[in-house]
Formats: sequence, structure tokens, C-alpha cells
Amino acid sequence: MHRQLQEALRRELASGRYRPGDRIPSERVLCETYGVSRTTVRQTVNDLVHEGRLVRVPAKGTFVPLRKIEQDLARVSWFSETVKAAGRAPNLRLLTATRIPAEEAVRLALELSPDDEVVRLDLIGRADGEPLVRYRIHLPPPLGDSAVAALRQAQKEDAVSFRFLLQHLRDAHGLRVARVVQSLEAAAADDSAAAALGLRRGSAVMASTRTVFTDADEPVEYDEIVFRGDRYRFTVRRPYPLD
Repeated sequence: MHRQLQEALRRELASGRYRPGDRIPSERVLCETYGVSRTTVRQTVNDLVHEGRLVRVPAKGTFVPLRKIEQDLARVSWFSETVKAAGRAPNLRLLTATRIPAEEAVRLALELSPDDEVVRLDLIGRADGEPLVRYRIHLPPPLGDSAVAALRQAQKEDAVSFRFLLQHLRDAHGLRVARVVQSLEAAAADDSAAAALGLRRGSAVMASTRTVFTDADEPVEYDEIVFRGDRYRFTVRRPYPLD
């Protein structure tokens, strides 16, 4: 009965009867529908959760997981582009902008002096209103101050984007971005990231650092990014050498 129920629920999921984000029927309803015991239902649902076909949300029920946002690491991808490719509506908002002393990692990345300050921008990227990624952008003050003003004006027009930010650096400061160096590693959400992304502290996330360079090989932007581990998948496509 366990195997039969597994196959029946897999068919239901594959057929699209339950769409991503839908809650599946309760254990009681599944027992009545398929004429099986609660133990059989619980074991079957547990197996489908372990396979990634279902996800449990405490105090809410069991749901079909939303399609993950796929990020191609072989090229620079815009947030709005990747979210739209997953069939969802993107939104990028500026949360805070502050001038702070440059921390060591920021100072080294941007080749600043020990006493230098930076403008730190916190942005949140959402899909259909759900927070997916927290961006923490660091810019030297001359660039950061003008970027803040431009982003706040763009926000009134719901036009905040990274493309907009790079265009502003080009148009206002004559800087042309040529390359980016980015790294990723598995991490646990700290209090700040958890609050921004609607997660529990310690939830699995992907942490990324990114340094942006101009065509003169000058570092002009340093970013610290936190992606929700349950909403993102990172992919690299490359040729496989035969020799």
C-alpha cells in the first residue's frame, strides 16, 4: 500500500493537479481518499519530502515546493531576468543606505585606506512578494552618495535594478563595468539575513561576495549577497574536454 500510494501521489504531482505552492490534502483526507492508514500516509509523505517533491511548513501543512530560481554562474545574470525565467514577478527594493567605516574585507576589495568610509546599500529581491535574496552593496562615498539619490528616485517609479545602478555609474561618473569576481559558499543565516529573508536563524543559505571592476581594472563596488538556499539553484554550463 505504501508503494501504491507513492506512485499515485507522484502521478498527481507530475500531472499538475497540485501546482507549485499548493497545499496537498491533510493526512485525514488522504486516508479517506486512498483507503489507507494514517501510518501509510505519513510514511509516504515523509518519503516525498525527502525526495524534494513536497515540503512541510510548520503549523501550515505540506506543500508542493515552488520552482527554484536558477542562476547561471557562467555569465552575469540580472535578478529580474532569473526570476522572470522561473515564471514569477520580480521586485527589487532599497531598504537602507548608510555611511560606515569600511570593514577589512570591504577595504581590501576596494583598495581603500584604513580610515576610509563606504556607503552601504541594503536591497531585498523578491519574487511575487516573497523575499529571496539580500544584497549588501558597498561603494566609495562619491559614488555611493549619488547612487543613493538615484536609486531613491528610481524607487518612486518602481524602476530599481542593478542594470539601472551600473548605468548610473556610467552616466554620472564615466565608469564602465568590465568584469566581476564572485565567490559562493554554503552558510547559515545570521540574525540580520534571517530577518530580511523571512527565515529562521541558522537556515541554509548561499553566501556570495562580489567585486566589480571597471575597464581600467579599478574596483568600484563590493557586494555581500545572501541567497535563500531553498529557493535558488546555481548552474555552470561548460564544454567537457575529450583529450
